[in-house]
Amino acid sequence: MKCPSCGAEIGLLDKVCPYCGTVNTESSGHQAEMVHYKKQSEKTKGKLRRSIAQNKPIVISVVVFLFLVIGSFIAMDVAENASLYTHRARRREALKKSVEYKAELERYLEAEDYAGFVAYKELHVIPEYEEAYKEFEKVWDVAYYYCTAMNSIEEAVMFGADAKRYRMESYVSDCQRGIDMFYFEYESNVKDLQDDYKYRDRILDMKEKVEVAMHVFLGLDEEGLREYLDSSQNKQEAYLEEVLIGE
Repeated sequence: MKCPSCGAEIGLLDKVCPYCGTVNTESSGHQAEMVHYKKQSEKTKGKLRRSIAQNKPIVISVVVFLFLVIGSFIAMDVAENASLYTHRARRREALKKSVEYKAELERYLEAEDYAGFVAYKELHVIPEYEEAYKEFEKVWDVAYYYCTAMNSIEEAVMFGADAKRYRMESYVSDCQRGIDMFYFEYESNVKDLQDDYKYRDRILDMKEKVEVAMHVFLGLDEEGLREYLDSSQNKQEAYLEEVLIGE
């Protein structure tokens, strides 16, 4: 027979061509090896099939377990980041609806409803630092601390009568801190305000309302207010304790 590669005469028992080294696929040795490998392959496949059949319940359990583990991790990630995803979605919505949202914010300011203004801004995650809302940046800073101050005054007054039942030192401390933060934020912003700033009157109005509350609930007239603001934190808290709980 001839070598299929070089054409030289080769014997049937030659596994390779002695002239070019090409494998003689027609040789009896090669055929025997192929039969042997095929048998071995079938045996291996048979063992594998039997092994899979025997261990099928375990395999299924492992696969189910892996899916449960992966699913739990995904659920945990979604739960932990749900608020973040919601925050980002609302922020994107606020940028898309800036005209509508700005009109609503202006209505709150015109009505002098500063608590509503702050609540609306936070609910819709309005980014006051973005160009679309830049005009609200300063009034928002003051309005936020205005609400903090007013809430802290109201809470301290509300629980003052029941000082023995509640930890009044925390309410007094919160009241002092809330007032202090408002005046700090007010002074920080008002010094940079231009006379033509659109919401300048609203910022001044917030200061006036805080001072009215301090007069009505804390007994501070104009002179007393100046003395209070110029005093130390300890003196301020001592005054509030005396007024609110009589100590």
